[in-house]
Amino acid sequence: MLDDWTARFVAQFAAPRAQRLTLEREGRAEHVVIDVDAEAWAVVFHDGARWLVRQGGPARLWDEIAGRVVRWKADGCPSADRMWLRVGPEGQRLTWG
Repeated sequence: MLDDWTARFVAQFAAPRAQRLTLEREGRAEHVVIDVDAEAWAVVFHDGARWLVRQGGPARLWDEIAGRVVRWKADGCPSADRMWLRVGPEGQRLTWG
């Protein structure tokens, strides 16, 4: 999922202030997502045949990201040209059709 441009675009709207980086640790790549303003973080890594997640802080950052991406996948992985971004006083909202 993290290698797909559109999935990353969708994920960014689940955590709009978050930054992502990849670290090598103990011989594996760890994908780190940090939202400094929310004081939240998540680390995703491959451990054998499964993916594991650690997260901390007041927001469940990875749960929010995964939920948005799962919904996008369930809707058939619409491409960016089928997405709409609405910006208003209540914030930004990404939808697709």
